[in-house]
Amino acid sequence: MFLRNYWYVAAWGHEVGRQILARTICGEPMVLYRTADGKVAAIEDRCCHRQMPLSKGWLEGDTVRCGYHGLRFDAAGKCVEIPGQPNIPPRARVRTFPVAEKWKWVWVWTGDADKADPALIPDMHWNDDPDWISTGSTTYVRGNYQLISDNLLDLTHETYIHRTSLGNQAVVERPINVTGDDRSVTVTRWMYDHEPAPFWRRAIGVPDNCDRWQIIHFTPPANLVLDVGVAITGTGAPEGDRSRGVEGRNLNCITPETENTTWYFWAFARRFQKHDHALTEKLKNAVADIFKEDTAAIEAQQQVIDRSTGRPVIDVNADAGSIMARRMVARLLAEEATQADAALQRRA
Repeated sequence: MFLRNYWYVAAWGHEVGRQILARTICGEPMVLYRTADGKVAAIEDRCCHRQMPLSKGWLEGDTVRCGYHGLRFDAAGKCVEIPGQPNIPPRARVRTFPVAEKWKWVWVWTGDADKADPALIPDMHWNDDPDWISTGSTTYVRGNYQLISDNLLDLTHETYIHRTSLGNQAVVERPINVTGDDRSVTVTRWMYDHEPAPFWRRAIGVPDNCDRWQIIHFTPPANLVLDVGVAITGTGAPEGDRSRGVEGRNLNCITPETENTTWYFWAFARRFQKHDHALTEKLKNAVADIFKEDTAAIEAQQQVIDRSTGRPVIDVNADAGSIMARRMVARLLAEEATQADAALQRRA
């Protein structure tokens, strides 16, 4: 159901502190907290005694106290105290998850811990790059995580769902170019010499016609960077000179909670008017409102999917990017399953 040997965002760094934060990632309930030295711990949300969720307990120093019978576990998952019992069985421990903190986010790994290389964390550097200013939040979506990837890989929906902000006819009328390899998909659309959509008209602040770009980079399981912006027509943006324009990076880390619920971590980074804090707040609210529209659409889709199991759907030209991404994820899932079967046979 989920790719395991990948990093997933579990929380914003500021969400994790000296208290228990409960999250379910890829169907794995876990608790996150910071130890006294500031490091993030991620352990299974299940006491190995009577299976009480550890999130119902509390922190004592760098350990978690179970709120049922008082067993205490350290950040490595080892039971360090059983009230009323001096000896602690070696099997008295809970699972831990590899964790890393990068790009303002806390990432966890639910697969083979030996493969959890922090170098594999997707590049989201715009989120804390001093040359950019970034703002973002989290949206909880009652829908399958791949529906969100589909949404971001096919932006023709902007013309209809976001018609008062990002959408206009230029989006749906301009063709896309789709490229990819075995680990990424890129969808590119250029809209030349047109009146910008309301969001971009406000951002660039001039009445001129503009050239607009949408360059979407997808990497599995569901991480997407959208290179977006507008520049005054004829000033060289298609050739690489964006100096007469405004550009942003929409960062999207899509983390399955369960098969049909998703933690959607997003940020919008920009290089224009970087020191305008009021604009930062306005953009955060504007993007959040846009994603509310997306969320409503995705949750409505999920409801129809749930009641229409097995019914066929059609594909159109604009689906090329999402089709390629879904095929990639399906192939990687099959490869992980084959590797897992082989490992079981070796142990048998």
